[in-house]
Amino acid sequence: MPAVEPGSTATAAWQVTPPADAAHRGHELRATLAYTAGGADRELTATASVRTLPPPPAADAWASDLDWVSATSGWGPVERDRANGGTAAGDGSPLRIGGTGYAKGLGTRAPATVRYHLGGRCSSFTAEVGVDDAQTGRGTVRVSVLADGARKATSPVLAADSPPWALTADTTGARYVDLVVDDGGDGNGNDHADWGAARFRCA
Repeated sequence: MPAVEPGSTATAAWQVTPPADAAHRGHELRATLAYTAGGADRELTATASVRTLPPPPAADAWASDLDWVSATSGWGPVERDRANGGTAAGDGSPLRIGGTGYAKGLGTRAPATVRYHLGGRCSSFTAEVGVDDAQTGRGTVRVSVLADGARKATSPVLAADSPPWALTADTTGARYVDLVVDDGGDGNGNDHADWGAARFRCA
């Protein structure tokens, strides 16, 4: 790098390509710049944390068995195979919509978004969605599936007394899919939404 005059700035950029077998976890990147100022040798170190993508599914898979890229929920964490409960992971009740129970699925609270990395390998996503029975007559939600930002399926507004709504979304060729829960237009109180039997069909 050429000399930098006093009062001027210099910018450098690096592109980091993780190996194909890099573990899906957080990784710390560290860069050290050696330079001379005022006749003295100096060093400046900067760090950044990045997270590698989870591998895309190689076969049909339950959504709750896959690592997601990111997950947000309006109250507590997104739950695997349980309904959304309190603020701690695993504190929800079994998934149940309109009297139908589900061994597999996701529990969320509006507003919520769960993003998956599919890498173009999955052709469809199916689930039965609705307000979890633990809400005893309260809560309304609307759920959607987006593939690379394009809306592929949207439910009607589902109330606490609505039966499970069967959802199918075409995800052919999509790199990313977002499972989205919005409130039913009346605020998000008691809007605990379940994705029952949520499953990707993949090759």
